Amino acid sequence: MEWLESHSLESFGLTFSHLISLCNTKHMPENADGHHIHISTVPLADFEEQLYTAIEMYHDQIKCLTQGSKKMLIEEQLHLKEQLYLLSYSTDVSSLWDRPVYTCPLSPDQMVDVICDYLVQTKMPSVHTVAYNCSSPAAIETVKQMAAVTGGKYHVFSAALGVVDSSTDMELLWTEIKAARDILNQIQSIRLGQLEGIPVTVQSEISMGLNHLNLSDSTPASCSVSDPLCIQPTGPVPISSSEWLKTHGLKAQKLDLYQLLASNAYSPKKTFVPILGKTIASTVHERAMVPFKWNDGTVKYLHVDLPSLQWYQRKLMNAVHLFERRVHYLNRTGSLQIWGAVCEQRVQVLLDMSGINLHYQLHIQHAIRLLLQEQLPNRQSFNVTVFGSDVKSWQEKMVPTTHENLQAVWQWIRRTDCCWGRNTLAALQNALEEEPYGGSSVTCGVYLLTTGMPDQNMASVNAYVSEHCRTANLNIHVCLFTGEKETIQCPVSCNSTHAVTARALRGLAHAGHGRFLWVTETGIIESDDISLLIEEMETAAIYSQKVTELVDSLIQRSSIEGSEQRFQEMSTPFIKPQTSDRSAKLPPPRPTILSLTRQENRQKVRSAQKRLAWRPSSSKADFPPVQTTDVSKPAGQLRSADQRRIKVSQSVFYMEDGNVGVVFKKYPKPKSTRESITTIKLLKHEDLCSTKQWLKRFGIKNLKMDLHKMLSGPECSHLKKMVPSVQKRVSAKYCGIFPSVQINGSVKHLHLTAGELKQYLNETQKLMQRYSRRLEWLLTGSRCMFGTVLENTVCVLLDVSGSMGSCFSDLQKGLALLIWDQLYANSVRFNMVAFSGEVRLWQHGLVQSTEDLCKDAVQWLNQLSTHGGSCMLQALQTGCGLGDAVSLYLISDGGSDSSHSLILKEAERLRKEKHVTIHTIAVNSHDRACSEFLKCLAHKTGGRFHLAPDSTDTDLVKKCLSDLNSAASALPKFEGDDLRRLAEEIEKLTFFQKQAKTFRETILQFKSLKET
Repeated sequence: MEWLESHSLESFGLTFSHLISLCNTKHMPENADGHHIHISTVPLADFEEQLYTAIEMYHDQIKCLTQGSKKMLIEEQLHLKEQLYLLSYSTDVSSLWDRPVYTCPLSPDQMVDVICDYLVQTKMPSVHTVAYNCSSPAAIETVKQMAAVTGGKYHVFSAALGVVDSSTDMELLWTEIKAARDILNQIQSIRLGQLEGIPVTVQSEISMGLNHLNLSDSTPASCSVSDPLCIQPTGPVPISSSEWLKTHGLKAQKLDLYQLLASNAYSPKKTFVPILGKTIASTVHERAMVPFKWNDGTVKYLHVDLPSLQWYQRKLMNAVHLFERRVHYLNRTGSLQIWGAVCEQRVQVLLDMSGINLHYQLHIQHAIRLLLQEQLPNRQSFNVTVFGSDVKSWQEKMVPTTHENLQAVWQWIRRTDCCWGRNTLAALQNALEEEPYGGSSVTCGVYLLTTGMPDQNMASVNAYVSEHCRTANLNIHVCLFTGEKETIQCPVSCNSTHAVTARALRGLAHAGHGRFLWVTETGIIESDDISLLIEEMETAAIYSQKVTELVDSLIQRSSIEGSEQRFQEMSTPFIKPQTSDRSAKLPPPRPTILSLTRQENRQKVRSAQKRLAWRPSSSKADFPPVQTTDVSKPAGQLRSADQRRIKVSQSVFYMEDGNVGVVFKKYPKPKSTRESITTIKLLKHEDLCSTKQWLKRFGIKNLKMDLHKMLSGPECSHLKKMVPSVQKRVSAKYCGIFPSVQINGSVKHLHLTAGELKQYLNETQKLMQRYSRRLEWLLTGSRCMFGTVLENTVCVLLDVSGSMGSCFSDLQKGLALLIWDQLYANSVRFNMVAFSGEVRLWQHGLVQSTEDLCKDAVQWLNQLSTHGGSCMLQALQTGCGLGDAVSLYLISDGGSDSSHSLILKEAERLRKEKHVTIHTIAVNSHDRACSEFLKCLAHKTGGRFHLAPDSTDTDLVKKCLSDLNSAASALPKFEGDDLRRLAEEIEKLTFFQKQAKTFRETILQFKSLKET
């Protein structure tokens, strides 16, 4: 396997022989074997960490081999080959193009030895064998031997289980994993003090060589210090915790508790009641929801969703475990423990070699040795300066970090002795003023390793550093090393304790925009990197505690409500609340002179109606007699105007002086009147939202500009009723008063006046102009080709397969415009993925759209070229792996190596698990099926489909928008969701305008005819 040639344990230096090379063997006469092994803690821990990383990498590779096209051969890989010849065999051999014959899943009829001998004699090339859904052990063994004889690979796949049983690649990876685990067992034996029967002593590396060192000796020596540097292979560049938290912190992972609960949080409402003369707070939230103290000190009421809180707790625990691994990583590695993460490419190291550090000279040499071996080899340039009373630099300017330069500076440091005072200010001036930091685009880092306070005034040093670092692209980091106990040779500075020294040097580091690290012989005392991680873990712990309190309060509330309900059910037969009988009628009031007069007038009117209602019977009557009022019914059953009025609802209360007060709760409704034409108010600026969301605010329906709805009331209905006397349907008496028109196949009466229709036309004209500006905005800039980017976290998936070659140059220009026009202008966190036969990422994660990163993204796009197939499924999976709730913008012609149905199923699964939204942009898509696939993919994941209109369509749209009143102005048909919805709304509004003009002319003609 070619991959293992560069990723095996041997290539990484992680075999058992490499582990033994880290040990020192001494001859011990008292021992039976005569040998004793010594090894340091830090290299052993580092070796163990690298083994765990390698095992995890091998497991990831196995997972990759058992997924997708590497699991199934024919469907997703063989169609990419240029030439392919297939044979099927059972008793006879036949070709695929002659007559297809299915492969027999059993073992072959010939012996395995015969087949292998034939392959050896004919000198066949490498034969790669695949056993598909084969359960016979003999057949599987045949497949393995055939591959082994010809130097090929075998692959055994079980279709029933859908997994790979075994393969050559997986066997090699499992062999590496087993070897790594055996070495881990050997490391555990070393920690217990035995290695294959030989005693082992594990010592702390920072104190190696100090056991036999006389503290009064001014020239310390150690066998480890005298050895040349053992430069380790370069790895990934470490980053500071502040930068690391930008992509892995709680806010980056969207695990802020208040952000999660904001959608279900409600503030209590308070209203001033004039009758009571005080402010009353609402109680509905308190009864129905759970109170929660917000981060601003206020109390809000929450609707608690238990499944979402449980999901949040699991995510929070995973984040805390990630922070703990980061702290463990910073605290266990040698150079990281002393210097922290060296993040800059240009590094200036300042070593405190004052006379007071004579006792710690060996520690300082060990610290710089670890730095030269582990972190400086993969930097651009460096320099080392030592200072005491005087300042000495190894080189005048920074030099490249070559192997020879690292060995040379190490030998120079070994020859340097401690002398006299601690002139820290002169060392900083030498480092900051000799190098041109201001004009460089690469960040430079100054790392100061000291053991105490500088001889100069600390305020002067801080002021100088702050002034110089204000404009320079420079960070100054301070590393403080102190002993556990102070000795006579190493007294503490006058009036200065370790805590005071740490506080002063911490201020120096922060003045230089750097980090502070305080370390002793036993470990780290204080670190800015670790402090940030601990603060993040404490925040996560507070969030977890608040979530637990929310759940407990919800459980307690539900238990209290259940007990109260059971108590009410038990107490119902015994306790009955007193209720007032509202059906009981009050006694009639005492009549007055006014009421008696009204009663007499009503009786006179009723007697007159009786006389008018009587008439003699006639046989020639064409219409029925007038219906008389049934006076036999009681007066309470007559439908009078007083009874039709809505009764007033009121509540009575006693006031302080003993009188009775009344509060009206329900008033009689005023007589309904027809609403007039509303005056619409439209915003001038464009909102960054989809057309669907925009029309919810400014659509015809929401602005109440639907002409058909205005004429759909009961007063506009044209009714015909059957008259029994004439035996035909007759229109109502008022049908001749208003003009009639046809609307959707039914007759309606125009109750609108000509003035109201004129106002309607004016308002719709303003709305039409607003729609035109919105459509022009959607057709300008990068929105014409790619649509509108709405979200704050975006990943652009770009198809660079061979089918995109004809339009790729225009696509590169459009993408550059998209980056500056929308991503940079709206401060969108983004990443870009290009896919053809493989997937390539621009960055490892989502990044902020700064000016430098946008320039780098444009340069990366210009380097791309079209070739190969289209692995769209793998690109979608890669984009979803960047984080939850990320929005993907897929730019493709719709062609893919995988089937469309498989991609749609996988997209639905990713939508449920990752909450992703996929927007699709069809480019160079001449196949209708591919366009429909992209549209279906967007709609299934809650996204939008966009198809850029042709240049002729754009010119036609601009011409139509310039003359909307023309009868020949018709917008072209748009395929994209945003453009199509807005064009449909414009066509609907145009139709209403034409109808309103026709109705107004009809009303004016009807009025003129009526006057004549």
